[in-house]
Amino acid sequence: MSPATGAFASSESPAAAGTVLLGRYELGGLLGRGASAKVYLARDLLTGRSVAIKSFPNPRAADRQGAIEREAAILRRLRHRHVVRLHEILATRKKVHFVLDLAAGGELFSLVDASGRMTEDLARHYFRQLVSAVRYCHARGVYHRDIKPENLLLDAGGALKVADFGLGAVADSGGGRSPRHTACGTPAYVAPEILSRKGYDPAKVDVWSCGVVLFVLAAGYLPFNDASLVNMYRKIYAGRFRCPGWFSPALRDLVRRVLHPDPAARIDADGIVAHPWFRAGASDEELGRLARGHEEERACFAAAAHEGKDDHDDMASREMTAFDILSFSRGSDLSALFGDGPGKERVFVGEPAAAVLARVEAAARKEGYRYRVRSSREGKTGAAAAGPVYVEEESGGIVAKVSVFKVADGVSVVEVVKGDGAEAAQFWTDRLQPAVKPATGAELS
Repeated sequence: MSPATGAFASSESPAAAGTVLLGRYELGGLLGRGASAKVYLARDLLTGRSVAIKSFPNPRAADRQGAIEREAAILRRLRHRHVVRLHEILATRKKVHFVLDLAAGGELFSLVDASGRMTEDLARHYFRQLVSAVRYCHARGVYHRDIKPENLLLDAGGALKVADFGLGAVADSGGGRSPRHTACGTPAYVAPEILSRKGYDPAKVDVWSCGVVLFVLAAGYLPFNDASLVNMYRKIYAGRFRCPGWFSPALRDLVRRVLHPDPAARIDADGIVAHPWFRAGASDEELGRLARGHEEERACFAAAAHEGKDDHDDMASREMTAFDILSFSRGSDLSALFGDGPGKERVFVGEPAAAVLARVEAAARKEGYRYRVRSSREGKTGAAAAGPVYVEEESGGIVAKVSVFKVADGVSVVEVVKGDGAEAAQFWTDRLQPAVKPATGAELS
């Protein structure tokens, strides 16, 4: 099941339609359902924005907690224009809710023409977006392992969004790709090495599935298909398929290199980007964005720093509501299960923001970093928010971003977004973490 499907994918409405979830989201119709979760259309009462909410019942059940934890940890790593984004994680005693991008355009296959396939140019357009997203995920140590048309959605503007990381995997703590042995995926899209049960590289598995998707988009049918599942697996394992006559020679070549049954001989994502069919008709600017797809998160982060923009502008302009406290508090939301996510730390304090930021500035100066302040301002409700402030290298690289949000009189939460790399991690451990921790006697119970 996709975590966010088209806004009008189903006319069915849940019994709870019209109710408000945790004071913030008004639930609407049911968009989809799977074995472990349901997805609802919802409206953010604060912004008026439509979102998708993926709801998991009984999150602490032994057979669900690990899967929910894994999917949440994966989604928190990812921020890419062609990946469905996780905005919030909410919890009640009985359910966990993921607030996600709404893919209002429905599934990618809604664009196929009456012949049941796409033109080669249109298939190439969406395949580029898919490969850009997959390369980015791999660079962030995330492997989808269930790429198929049902998990490829469209936003309101028609851009592709990769969804549903419920079968996803993450790289080893050291960044390596040790062989995986979990048999997962959808039969028609599964790579032959998974069938061998001897261990597989999850990145090569994703590339194979991307190749099957490309074939389906351009041909209108599956490359490996048989009424007998066993016979279909035999075809997959042997790599036996035939391209239709309307495939161009360049497309035939790419498909055969992607759907090579030997993972060692199979083209990788970088090779796909360099292939003539993939590059045909694209501008240098577009190809450059694709080649740098794994840098997009850092680029957005740096752009926000230099333009004075911040993901929490809407939050900084008002006092935190009970909803916001829920999303920060370890006692109320899922932080006890999921932590704060890669690269992000949050600490409740009982002292003025100025005292915390003064210590942050001292830590930055001691390490020879620049300390750039975004001026505090009065929000719409009259509640001040401090920051964000940016700790930067002389070259302009972001080492950390620090913001302080007022919860109530005498209570604030400090949020630190750490930059990439070992140096930023070391700065957090040695200098920044002690600086943002509450002063003696100020820590909240």
